[in-house]
Order: sequence, then structure tokens, then C-alpha cells
Amino acid sequence: MPARNTPASYGFVARILHWLTALLILTAIPLGLYANDLPQATDAALAAKSRAFSVHNTVGIAAFTLALIRIAWALGQPRPAPLHPDRRVETTLAEIAYWTLYLSLVLVPLTGWITHAAYADFAPILWPFGQHLPFVPISNAVGAAAGTLHYVFTKILIATIILHFAGAMKHAIVDMDATLGRMTSGTPAAPDTPVRRSLAPAVIALCIYLAGTGVAIALLRS
Repeated sequence: MPARNTPASYGFVARILHWLTALLILTAIPLGLYANDLPQATDAALAAKSRAFSVHNTVGIAAFTLALIRIAWALGQPRPAPLHPDRRVETTLAEIAYWTLYLSLVLVPLTGWITHAAYADFAPILWPFGQHLPFVPISNAVGAAAGTLHYVFTKILIATIILHFAGAMKHAIVDMDATLGRMTSGTPAAPDTPVRRSLAPAVIALCIYLAGTGVAIALLRS
């Protein structure tokens, strides 16, 4: 079982990092939605809301830390090429989702962490460090700005996860190829023709987040 990627498959390190990150993200999202919907009309309700957000914050920072490790590992690894490069629309959408997910793994928890640091007395992270961040003041204005970015960016993340999952299921059920198997068991598979990757999907993913930033600014001004 190779630790490193090859042009035809993912090594076990990349696979473990992928599935651990997915587990943390898919735990943090419903926790955040649940905590956000909790009432806060009484002191007891507010305390329960704070506890729920503490767990959400802790899982989110764990996901952020793991994402940085995953990105650092990926930088030194080959990435298996798409198995159907002739399907240009499908392949481009998959590449956009790939880059958007990587941006999301950094920007979603980071904006949440900044929000937490700006509201330092509420919902402490459940370990000794990370309650404050350098250059992040205790400020309602900073907390509101970061919180709005976090809200919008989370929606981008959820939409991208849905697209990513739908693509994986199409490969597994409709195409019945080895795309999903490369990430679950390391099944080797490569396209029949060489694949030339473009920077365009990465640029589009960045533009998606720039547009999300614009939406957040509009929400703050409304």
C-alpha cells in the first residue's frame, strides 16, 4: 500500500487526509446549523447555544488544521488525471469543484475562527489555544464582518460538496469507472490519452470566492 500518490492512484496518506477532512467538515456543518438555530431568550438557552458553538468551533479549527496538512502534502504529490478528459464540461466542473473545495477548506474555518476571536467571550474553543488571534481585535464590527463572510462562504462550501458528491456518484453508478475507487481503496486507473491541465478552473474558483465576498459586503451594507 504506497503512501505517496502516483499518476494513476492516490496513496494512503492522501486518502486518509481526504476522508478525515470530509468527516470533520460534514460534522462541523450540521453542528453550526444546529447551534445557529438554538434559541437564546434565556440564560440557560444562551448557555446551551454557547456549548453547541464551542463544539462547532473546535471541530472547525481541527478541520482547518487538517486541511493545511492536506494541502502541504498535496503540493508535493502528483494528482491522478481525470479518466474522461474528452468530456470537457464534466471535467472542467470537476476541476472547479476541486479548487473551490480547497479554497473552502481554508477560508470557511478561517473566517469562523476570526469571528470567534472577535467575540472572544462567547463559545470558547475546547482546547487551551486559539481563543485569540494575532491582529484580530475584540470588536463587534470585526466579528460581524467575519461572521457574514463565514455565512456566505459556508453556502459556497455546501454547494460545492453537493456538486462533488453528485460527480462521485455519477462515476460510481452511471460510468462505473475507477474514479471513486482511486480515493477509497487506491485502485489505479489512468486515462487513455495524456491530460493537459489548465489554470482556468482555479481562476474560476477564486472568482467564485471573490463574488461571495461581494455578496457578504452587500449583506453588511443592507
